[in-house]
Amino acid sequence: MPFGQYKPSAKIQRKIDWCQKLPANWLGKQIAQILRKQVMNQAKLPLDLELGQVRLRCQLDDNVSERGFVFMPWRWDSIERLVMLKALPHEGVFIDIGANVGIYSALAASALNRLGCVIAIEPNPPVFDRLAFNLQATRNGLTEKPRIEIVQQGVSDESGEFDLYLDSDNLGASSMVKKDQSQAIKIKCQPLLDIVHEQKLSRIDVIKCDIEGTEDRALIPFLMDAPHHLLPHCFIFENNEQQWQGNLLEVLKQRDYVQTHQTRLNYIYQLRQPIHFSAKERKYKQVVPVIS
Repeated sequence: MPFGQYKPSAKIQRKIDWCQKLPANWLGKQIAQILRKQVMNQAKLPLDLELGQVRLRCQLDDNVSERGFVFMPWRWDSIERLVMLKALPHEGVFIDIGANVGIYSALAASALNRLGCVIAIEPNPPVFDRLAFNLQATRNGLTEKPRIEIVQQGVSDESGEFDLYLDSDNLGASSMVKKDQSQAIKIKCQPLLDIVHEQKLSRIDVIKCDIEGTEDRALIPFLMDAPHHLLPHCFIFENNEQQWQGNLLEVLKQRDYVQTHQTRLNYIYQLRQPIHFSAKERKYKQVVPVIS
């Protein structure tokens, strides 16, 4: 079915639009929770939603990230998304490890021109299908159409097959970290640097990594082996430090990265060298610190 086939009713759309504009405070959260409950009870899922330039076919009942972005975007990774968009030049390259249904990737695509590139990596088959649909729908609506590559595999410290433990209540929480009584499927994995070479990338601007406890296995080998010109200005990754086997934060420091933010769920590290901003974006330095 093409995008728009599951367009929400006017009543449901008004509730979602209201959620998108609520203030980022206690009252906004309470109102959003009420409206979310009403939409979940009244709407026939899925819903085809246009949120700015991003187009998503949202199931909502099995993905926490979808619900967060639709009903509380001012709370869901708001700082992370701001940093990502400001760190991406129009011709930039964004790598999304654990792309889920593509919210970060679609936002990045909407900020890039035809010279830009998004590499979205997601191993879980049903999630991958939704990712592919959302990125194609978003790209179709853009005037400038960047290169988008969707890679159905995981990222780890070595090539091979690994178990992915599924979470049916929250597809984005599926993980290679073993979970009790979880169904597991076999997925193909490669080191990140191998994927970068296969995609023939000569630069990377931002890497986002959210893979539920194995961020260290994905990022440490890349940080140790990547030539300087492939180091991104910015890493955004989930804080699962208690599950990591390697000292990812120390390796980042060794490659001259500095932590600029720690949010409720994520770390943001940037290279000490400043990101180059255009003149009209210089005010951004006052909002999000960049180490120089």
